[in-house]
Amino acid sequence: MLNIRKDLSAPNGVGATDALIKFAMGLRWSDLDAAVKHAAKRHVLDTLGAIIAGAAGDLADRVEGVLGGVRVAGQVVVPGRKRRADLLDAAFISGTAGHGTELDDGYRLGSVHPGVPVVPAVAALAYEKRVGGLRFLEAVVIGYETVCAVSRVCHPLMRRRGFHPTGVVGVLGAAMASARLLDLASDKIANALGIAASSGAGLFAFLNGGADVKRLHAGHAAREGLQAALFAANGIEGPPQVFETVDGFAQAFAFGQDAASSNFTLSPGAPFGITDCYVKPYACCRHLQPAVEALIDLMKANSLKTEDVKDIKVETYSIAAAHAHTDWVDFASAQLSFPYIMALGLKYGWIKLEHFKAETRQNPEVTRLCKLVHVEATPEMDALYPQHRPAKVTVTTSRGVFHKEAMEALGAPELPLSDDGLGQKFLDLVSPSLGADYARRILDDLWRLDSVGDIVPLFDAMRPQ
Repeated sequence: MLNIRKDLSAPNGVGATDALIKFAMGLRWSDLDAAVKHAAKRHVLDTLGAIIAGAAGDLADRVEGVLGGVRVAGQVVVPGRKRRADLLDAAFISGTAGHGTELDDGYRLGSVHPGVPVVPAVAALAYEKRVGGLRFLEAVVIGYETVCAVSRVCHPLMRRRGFHPTGVVGVLGAAMASARLLDLASDKIANALGIAASSGAGLFAFLNGGADVKRLHAGHAAREGLQAALFAANGIEGPPQVFETVDGFAQAFAFGQDAASSNFTLSPGAPFGITDCYVKPYACCRHLQPAVEALIDLMKANSLKTEDVKDIKVETYSIAAAHAHTDWVDFASAQLSFPYIMALGLKYGWIKLEHFKAETRQNPEVTRLCKLVHVEATPEMDALYPQHRPAKVTVTTSRGVFHKEAMEALGAPELPLSDDGLGQKFLDLVSPSLGADYARRILDDLWRLDSVGDIVPLFDAMRPQ
């Protein structure tokens, strides 16, 4: 008999794995309140915008080049790519592309990006099965809730052990969402989770270089979660109660042999994860955004000029401060580099994708500004995270010393990006690939996704002509 960790039970005493399965089987779109429904549409369109933009990038070209060299094209649309792919490759390429811009959504309490593993898996399977928008959205809500609930109970231990939660936890969300679209019975959903848990992967070593692999983690999670559900549908078994059992997911990736520090909670015991996720206005790591936003605001409020600045000091929490020594020699690493992001904020007053091109990274003036930035973690800031994402910025200038503190950045639930702002972000990301008219039509359809009877024409429009 398996030895189940009772400390990883839901409040009613049901094990975490069984609680997830019960939640997934019972969720119906019609039962969700307006806030959850609206958040689901927002995060689907936001993730698809990031996928389409990332699909035009060099990494997506290289990934597709490898896969195209070993497999023939399939029938599933990859948003933003001309070449169609098979079911699993479509999920992988979309997940990788969506994480490639650093503009995809995230969940602070779990330090995880739910959209890029969940939405690509759902999109690929929904396209193949020609499901309607309502079922698409139900699956997405289930996937997000899985990622948020699991990451929340495992954070920050998972991150401190060197794992990238998006790759490790995202596979479970992709599996649960896919299982819902496949209408799997409870025993087969348990098998899907059991299989998916053995595919969770991703190390945070990319902060020291090689950040392309960070994007691959999202694609891997989307593909492996989808594949786990397909395996389970075909009778392949995985270990039961895989989250809480001895030698299971929580022990391996978070708690080790120690007892869990908190109970596992799902809605209604906690807010729906999808309502508590942020969207990104800036094309860089979210841990850096409160600090750079504070810097930008401080410069504007005090009418400071770049040439006035002599030193920039950032006090923040340890997980954010770990980015203090990340270099900016390549596109992917620059998006994770604290000095580089602060230098961009100082010079340009915003963070755009174009700022990560080689000519900006190699600009001597930007390099000079990077050297002005000094980042340190403090116990006070660590005590505030992850309930908040704190940063204190001190700028020393020829005119004096100026301070600004931030607890979060634009796009968080407490500082939301408006629907109009989100729509404009989508249009800015999608129009270069598909054209302004197509981008507007797709955006309009995504806002009414729950009334779309067949998602295939909508996704066909996301394929460049």
